[in-house]
Amino acid sequence: MKLYENPFSSAAMKVRAVIHELGLPVTSVTVDMPKGEHKSPEFLAKNPNGKVPTLEDNGFCLYESNAILCYLAAHKPESGLMPADPKGMALVQQWLQWQATTFGPSTTEVMMETVYAKMMGRTKDEAKYAAGMEKVRRDLAVLEKSLAGKEFLCGKLSLADFSLVSCLQLRALMGVDLEAFPHVKAWVARMEARESVRKSLPPM
Repeated sequence: MKLYENPFSSAAMKVRAVIHELGLPVTSVTVDMPKGEHKSPEFLAKNPNGKVPTLEDNGFCLYESNAILCYLAAHKPESGLMPADPKGMALVQQWLQWQATTFGPSTTEVMMETVYAKMMGRTKDEAKYAAGMEKVRRDLAVLEKSLAGKEFLCGKLSLADFSLVSCLQLRALMGVDLEAFPHVKAWVARMEARESVRKSLPPM
């Protein structure tokens, strides 16, 4: 398998973390997005959206990071990262969809005005940053309540934890403070203590 990705993509971080967690043999291919490699005909043939990450497995190409996580976990069902029982599976899928529709977009708004603005050499738009931070705090409140009394989102380690924690792995650069969310802070610390998550971080 080959993973086409970029080190600073939070979506790619979660996929790298799960690859390390499962010990799967996947070759990483860096897509130079500032140079426009994600818009090349060769890459668009693999992912017509021109985004990373994209997974290629013997000619089968898959995009959307949470779908890639499910595909990887299916290769090692014994890991338990995707539960087999209906309720457990639905709960993990609930959080994967919440990440894709809510928390991911919120944190991306903040990243666009901090991490990515710096990479692209442009000035931060303070109004857009403030609007993004308001959404992030709203979402952190949801996570805070959901993590009360639990080590992991679904009771035990799952794809949901890897998917959501990736949104916070560059929080220092984003200016996101977790002090007001102690359950979230403790959960992030548990996840970042895992070797697989540490290995997924970009070189800083």
